[in-house]
Amino acid sequence: MDVEPYDILIPGHYFCDIIFSGIPGFPTLGTELFTKDLTVIPGGIMNTVGALARLNTRVGWLSTLGNDFFSQFTANTARAEGIDLSLMKFVDRPLKRVTVALSYTDDRAFVTYVDPVPDLLPRVYEALETTPFRHLHFTGLHIVEQMPDLIQACHQRGIRVSMDCQHREQTLDSPLVKSIVSGLDLFMPNVSEAQRLTGTTSLEAAAGILRELVPHLIIKDGRNGVHAWVNGHYAHAPAIKIEPVVDTTGAGDVFNAGFLSAFLEGNAIETCLQWGNIAGGLSLRGHGGYSTSPTREELFTYLETS
Repeated sequence: MDVEPYDILIPGHYFCDIIFSGIPGFPTLGTELFTKDLTVIPGGIMNTVGALARLNTRVGWLSTLGNDFFSQFTANTARAEGIDLSLMKFVDRPLKRVTVALSYTDDRAFVTYVDPVPDLLPRVYEALETTPFRHLHFTGLHIVEQMPDLIQACHQRGIRVSMDCQHREQTLDSPLVKSIVSGLDLFMPNVSEAQRLTGTTSLEAAAGILRELVPHLIIKDGRNGVHAWVNGHYAHAPAIKIEPVVDTTGAGDVFNAGFLSAFLEGNAIETCLQWGNIAGGLSLRGHGGYSTSPTREELFTYLETS
């Protein structure tokens, strides 16, 4: 019997975010502060996976979870969201990946703990042989020696590959980094990440370099919206207005989900940018990345009424 292919496969490990907000000051040793609110929500890759699932995109999450509370909490939350966990490997040991966030109006502070996690790349290669999927997405610039070969193997099977960037110390001066970015079908950094990667100091200069390497370049620019260069064609979409902005954590990941959901349905680049901005913008209404990201119905309602 034929297996329905995933629209998109996303390899990556979870985080569990414990977010304290409404804090009257910054804690000091020997004192105790009481906050007005507390949110516990899976974060990290779940921002993209959860937002895609809410948009009815068939997403396969390839990862590993342990027997600890945080892994199990993440698994139960994913099941409640209707996320397919058939590609998840469960191991009988702790795999704790936890961030405690102190969320203030203008800034945040973080304390993080992670247990060692297994490399997922061998399982991606295995999925190429056993699991049908149309698109492979990495939530960060994954810099490993095997990546150019993996991208080529995907292309040979008609699978497109995209990456976000996140903060990286490496730049395009590294032949490996340049080879990876040049192999991608879509690259989705924000402005500061694009500038750091290219060693430039402006959006225009960074885009001028990157758009020569990748056919779909998407650069997120916060309140200024998002820019795209697709095979020489430039497009821009303004950010949607959200008041008040509660938390910006994971908004870029949720933008990626909205964009990719539209892209996988074959929409024009302008529509993809619009979906991304709506998804990312609406995620600003609550604490945690995808906690207030829209369902497909909510996204279309916003499109019709805005």
